[in-house]
Amino acid sequence: MTRRTTRRTAEAVRVPWPPVDEEEAADTLVSALVRSARGIAGCEQVADAMARIAEGAAAVVPGVLDAGVTVRGRDGLSCAAHTTETAAAVDRAAIEMAEGPCIDAVTGTETVILPDATTETRWPRFVQAAVRHGVRASVSVPFSGTWPVGALNLHVTGHALADPSQRERIRREARIFTLYASIALAGAHRVEHLERAIARRDVIGQAKGILMVQHGIDADEAFARLRHASQTTNLKLYDIAAWLSTRSVT
Repeated sequence: MTRRTTRRTAEAVRVPWPPVDEEEAADTLVSALVRSARGIAGCEQVADAMARIAEGAAAVVPGVLDAGVTVRGRDGLSCAAHTTETAAAVDRAAIEMAEGPCIDAVTGTETVILPDATTETRWPRFVQAAVRHGVRASVSVPFSGTWPVGALNLHVTGHALADPSQRERIRREARIFTLYASIALAGAHRVEHLERAIARRDVIGQAKGILMVQHGIDADEAFARLRHASQTTNLKLYDIAAWLSTRSVT
């Protein structure tokens, strides 16, 4: 999956930290969540939706500028999107070292918090890398649902999350945002797969037409021949159709 860096955070609503008024902060949070969810769901490509998630998290969750998205693909974990190079560097370090709150969140189902990188002992190599990049604390929240397998990573620079109430607020709002994002991302995923399915159907239809013209057969027989070629060559039917269509054009 293509890694994206987004710098559109100025367009989003930022939740103040600390809040001046709890009711006002709650209203602002809801507005920011709705705006972010709409932006994510409106993406036609999953890669764009991932970038929107990182951007939205940095706008919604108080005290966070450095946000990243880590997902598991066929080749393992990768950094799918990030708002800053700091977030990208810290997420890549976790993947390379196979340790850190992000790794634990991806492999589990619970939010994982790193309160203070300077005193943390659970991930000795990772926290050294985090401190080198100026990160003092992190919160990693796994995506809900069966897809994608991954986590939203929120990194705090400049100070630790020593205050329990501060940690709880960030944890709560990060979890709420990730739930919204997971639902919206599922919509973007369906759109991308639908577009891909339509494109594949068109290619197969084109290949059927070529066979019908060349051999004077009907649509059912043309499809049967494509399917037979797929079975005998151990190639996907779409790949057979794409090859035939390209060969016909050239």
